[in-house]
Amino acid sequence: MYMVLAIVIFLVSGTSCTKTNPVETELLREGYPDLYESIFERNSDQLLGFTSLENEPKLQQQAWKGLISTEVDDVVALIERVTKANTSEAWASLWFKGFVEADLEYLHELWKGNLEMRKGIATVLGQKGNSQSLELLLNSELNKDSETQFEIALAIGRLSMTEELTKAQELIIIQKALQTKGDKTAQGYLYGFYRSRKDLSEQAELELINLLENFYPEDQATEQYIQRILMKKNLDKALFRFELNEFEFMDVQLAIEVAQGIRRNELTKHSSVVLNALLDHINPNVKIETLKTIAAKQDELDGSLDKAVLNKIGLIRGVEPTLRLEALNAIQNPDKYKNLAYDLGGENPYLLPTKYSILSKVLPHDEILELIESDANSLNRLIRFFALQQLASWWESLPDSAKIIHLSQVQNLVKSNMETADRSMIYVMGSIFRDQQIINNMDYMLFETMLTRFKLPEDIEVYQAITSVLKERFEDEALQLIDSLFAQGNGALNQFLSDQGWDIPEGETPKTEFRTPDWKRLTWLGAQPVLVVETNKGEFSIQMDVMNAPATISGIQSLVKAKSYNRIPFHRVVPNFVIQGGDVETQDGFGGPDYLVPTEANATHFERGKVGIASAGTDTEGSQFFVMNQWQPHLNGRYTIIGEVIEGMEVVDRIVRGDYVQKVYWESIW
Repeated sequence: MYMVLAIVIFLVSGTSCTKTNPVETELLREGYPDLYESIFERNSDQLLGFTSLENEPKLQQQAWKGLISTEVDDVVALIERVTKANTSEAWASLWFKGFVEADLEYLHELWKGNLEMRKGIATVLGQKGNSQSLELLLNSELNKDSETQFEIALAIGRLSMTEELTKAQELIIIQKALQTKGDKTAQGYLYGFYRSRKDLSEQAELELINLLENFYPEDQATEQYIQRILMKKNLDKALFRFELNEFEFMDVQLAIEVAQGIRRNELTKHSSVVLNALLDHINPNVKIETLKTIAAKQDELDGSLDKAVLNKIGLIRGVEPTLRLEALNAIQNPDKYKNLAYDLGGENPYLLPTKYSILSKVLPHDEILELIESDANSLNRLIRFFALQQLASWWESLPDSAKIIHLSQVQNLVKSNMETADRSMIYVMGSIFRDQQIINNMDYMLFETMLTRFKLPEDIEVYQAITSVLKERFEDEALQLIDSLFAQGNGALNQFLSDQGWDIPEGETPKTEFRTPDWKRLTWLGAQPVLVVETNKGEFSIQMDVMNAPATISGIQSLVKAKSYNRIPFHRVVPNFVIQGGDVETQDGFGGPDYLVPTEANATHFERGKVGIASAGTDTEGSQFFVMNQWQPHLNGRYTIIGEVIEGMEVVDRIVRGDYVQKVYWESIW
């Protein structure tokens, strides 16, 4: 057992004061710098060498993590090493490797005779397995170790998405889920039905309803899964699981699930009563999702909830503008309130999409286009960004007769922005670039000229978006350009080009240049410093995991010190998924710092409260971070986890798009 250093080091220059483990300190000073040279180079042979350092278990563990995102030449040899190590990190190194049938058969044989390996094998089979794997997992006896049983359940849940299930298999999964004693394990079994939204057989539906009579999950997340599955064909049965007065005070994630479930399914008489109750929920994201459901179902509701929407939200001065605009957008005829929509959407650029949606219902096409043109010429680049985003959706929804009238005006607007717009705006115009009316078959040089204004790696999203268009419309003309892009050696782009189907030459990819971690400052920071994030909605605290993601956290430390995160908005909020911010460059999700850090994946689950780093592909990470609203296992091993919210998740739940960070700082223990 490691001794905890009793001496607390006081740190200046804005860093934190945390207790430091001497072994971890030594690793950050001596062991990690050498290991990270191998990670920066994605050198699998060197990383495998580090996994053999039995006297350095933490270094060994981090090397296995490095292999998760590193290609290997010999998968069979890697499997042999993994079975000898038999750690969660070692098994995770196999998740995304290229398997052949013989590799799976070998794991199946290992499963039968090695109980102690089943937890790790299950995680791999969930990622790489086939129908035989599913049958093997379904027929395995109940494991006494709860973590192993959970991983088996999740593997079954994952495979239920990709494999064609028999009615008997559906029944077994439903029965296992609702007869388990652990809510987490029940979620694992149901994960495939929840995420894929597959139709269950009539027998499985009936079994689910029957078993629910004696199933009372303690965890709201399991109830969420059940609600989504049940609402697809039995909406009222799902809604009647609750008393009407429960909806106003319901768990946030569950309430959002209910609102979204009503949106996806045919309305019943009880649906409108529940929607009315959810309008009284205290959480803004619950209200937003409820209002979006009312807007989507307006034809069926026929204005029956308009009065409630206006009186509870839309016309209340104290309610935040985001909610009020969503309310105006939800009613049947917002013409009377168009001036209010202008007022509410006038200051915050992130409100423009909702304002446009309202005005599009009450203004003629030419006035909307004038508004878009005006905003596209704004001095505020975020307003220009949202204007061009709106142009794409507006054009797509326009009747063909109206497109003929406005074609020349739109062409001029698009082509002028191809000459001047930045990466974010180019990216959001992707659908317009595919439109042969706006960009004709003789316009290839517009793209080639436009791309001369951008460079790798910072503008990778532009290249990804434009090469997709070129593949679809100008493949022959673009071959020379694609070869020149490949020659630049950006690994993430080259993989993207290959996945698109471009015929690119084989060759060694040059090493990506990463930011060198400040190892000395990391030792000052400590292994588990706490980062406090103050927002306009309150504050939350993240306990960072320096030993897991030192390169990423070193970069974050430099941005905290420079106050780069101050006043940066949360540009992306997906209820029941993530809130995302930290775009210190463009503030719209397409920007970042002037450096890259490698993907620092691990075997940890992306559970509620975990904090990860956004990515455009392996080894493209920077400053953007996201906080999980709920468990999302499809992210496991694909993104870097930097820590976990230990205080203030209720604040995270209240964040809506356009809310912002006021300041961030390291918490001192003094």
